[in-house]
Amino acid sequence: MPVVLKIDARRRVVYSTFYGKLTDDELLGHRSAIASDPDFNGEFSEIVDFSAVSELTISEAALASMASRQSLFSESVLHIVVAPADVAFQLANQFKTFARDTRRNLMVVRTRAEAYQLLGIGPE
Repeated sequence: MPVVLKIDARRRVVYSTFYGKLTDDELLGHRSAIASDPDFNGEFSEIVDFSAVSELTISEAALASMASRQSLFSESVLHIVVAPADVAFQLANQFKTFARDTRRNLMVVRTRAEAYQLLGIGPE
């Protein structure tokens, strides 16, 4: 799977960095990887980073399916999607619309620096 999962307990952040070609199955399957990680804590914030994705083949159906599932995270935490490329930014905002009931604190930004600033933390 083209993703690196890092859980930083000190900063209380779950980082998912996708790279290369990203498909529906890989995106939908990542939920299991997060849930099964022994360091996962639903009270941590989340950064999903698409900066290194070179090709997106994500369907609207996959976005809607993922958005309809209850989040693994607490309702109060921030979910931040980093999407510098226009296509990724549009897809992330489409997901945000679909997920308005399951992820009320979802934000889409263009850079990791913006994500860090929203969380009030410095770069890794």
